[in-house]
Parts: sequence; structure tokens; C-alpha cells
Amino acid sequence: MERMDILDNHVQEFLIHLRIERNYSAETEMSYRIALRIFLRFLTQKNLHITDKSCVAEFILHLKERGNSDITIAHRLTVLKSFFNYLVNKGIVPGRTLPKIEKYKTTRKIIAIPSEEEVNLFIQSIEDEYRQVKQIADASTNPNERLKAKIHSLFRNLTFFTLITATGLRISEALKIKESDMNWTEFSIKILGKGSKERLIYFGINRLKDLLDELLKMKQQLGIEGPYLFVSYQHQAPLTPRYVQKVMKEFLEKTSSSSYTPHSLRHYYATSSIEKGANVKAVAVLLGHANVATTLEMYWHISTKYLKQVFEMFNPFSNITLPVQQIIENRYEVLVNL
Repeated sequence: MERMDILDNHVQEFLIHLRIERNYSAETEMSYRIALRIFLRFLTQKNLHITDKSCVAEFILHLKERGNSDITIAHRLTVLKSFFNYLVNKGIVPGRTLPKIEKYKTTRKIIAIPSEEEVNLFIQSIEDEYRQVKQIADASTNPNERLKAKIHSLFRNLTFFTLITATGLRISEALKIKESDMNWTEFSIKILGKGSKERLIYFGINRLKDLLDELLKMKQQLGIEGPYLFVSYQHQAPLTPRYVQKVMKEFLEKTSSSSYTPHSLRHYYATSSIEKGANVKAVAVLLGHANVATTLEMYWHISTKYLKQVFEMFNPFSNITLPVQQIIENRYEVLVNL
């Protein structure tokens, strides 16, 4: 028990290290905390120690028996490997005494991505409900607080989902946007991404500019204070990821038989951009991927319709001819994207 208490102390120090020295987000730190808590509980139940060479293999078997997916197991092992490296680098445990953690192979699945029609219907359904409620409010000489809150929430949600669809933002990134992050000269927004890394995304299309401008005016008119862009009218506090997921589920039930999450809109943005000819490196930067290989790995599946078009245009027996300059540009793009 004493050894386990010492190990638990090292876990707490490791989590502080992630937050302070590595600038990990609160969400990432929590996922690491949960993974290590599960591992420590497993060691206690099996009366094992981290220096037991079989502990990792037995932990994998334990996770499989409990029905964990390959992706979850891979994440648990990534956390464990990071923790082991920390112990070695700090001189707490000699590296030769720890079991080696190999990369866990996962079954690559095609990401479920909504179609353009589904995305348009989803966003349109929010806009339609907003216009209906707005019409009721406009007809009233003195709209009550409940009606004002409803109008604000619908318009805010419309702006939020339009923004993440048009930019590929993660939910957590969009919810952290402050008014001071917005540059109305460059039509850009400073985003604080994973690992506290900053990047810029852009909102220079008319629809986004109009929505964001109107949302800021609405906040001012309703007396909503605070630095964050997407807040609750009643509580004047930032929205939560759970609330966003709930809203999307409610509106999807009206427009689609499929089940998607807000993160699906990020996948839709990436796939749509690549299929329309965007440079993969540029898409990777806009998505906040540290490595373009991540983008290529995640979006290898691009639609069968697009792949068919590529085959028909570029196979050796194709009858489709392109101007020489366009052929050169296409080949250059392929090389750049590798």
C-alpha cells in the first residue's frame, strides 16, 4: 500500500507537470487523470507494480475484457507511456526496470460525416426557428425576458454552428473565443488550441461577418457582460460542450435520421475543403494539426464520388484532356500534399 501511495504522489506531480510545464488543457489533463486512475486501480486489484514486466500486457487484457474500444486502449497506453517517460526523465525509476510499451494498433474506421444536404438542413432548421420566434417578438409591444432569452439563444446557436462548420473549429476552441480575440480589420480570430498553441482562423465571408456582427450587437443591447462570445443570457456564463451537444441532438432529430456530433462538422469542413481542391497543408494549419500527416491520416477516406472523379480524370487511358498549365498545377499540388 505504501508503494502505491508513493506512485499516486508521482501521478499528481506528473499531472501538475502537464498543466504547468507542458501547457496541457484542463480537458486533456482530466483524460490523463482518468486513465492513470484506472491503471493504479488495476495494479492494486492485481497486486502488481509498474516494474512488473507483465503489468502492461495484463492491463491491455483487462481493458479488453471490460469492453474498451481499440481507440480507448490506445489512448490509455499513450498516457501510460508518457507517465513512464516522466518517471525515467525525472530519475524516479530506471528505464530498464519498466516494461516497454509498443504502439497499439487500432482498426482504422471511416469517420461518419454528414452530407452537405444534412448540414444545410440542420443549420436552416435553427435559422427557421429563430425567425419564427423573432417574428413573434417583433409583433409584441413589450417582449418578456423569456422571449428575449429565446431569441438570443437561437441566434447565438445559429452563429456558433455556422462558425464551426465554416472554419472546422473544435467545440472547446469556439467556446473559448473572447471578443478581444476578434480582429475586424483582418476578419480573423485568435484561437487557443490544443497545448495552448495559438493560430488564426478567418471569418471574411459575408454570412459569417453578418452573424458575428449581429451577435455582438445583440449582446450589447441585452446587457450581456463578460469577455466570451458565446454565453448564456440567463447566467451570462460561457456555454458548455454538453449544452452544445444537446442543442445539436435536438435539431438533428427534426432534420435527419442520422446521429452526428458537433465534432462531425469539423470533419465535414476538412473533407469538403480537400474535395474542393484545398491544399492539405493549408487545411492542416487551419484545423490546428501540428503535423500534416495527422490530416492525411484522418481524412484518407474522402468520398467515393471524389475518388471516382480522380480516377476518371487521371488514369492512363482517360480521354479527358486538360491544358498543359493545369496539368502542371495539378501535379504540383499532388507533390505538395504528400
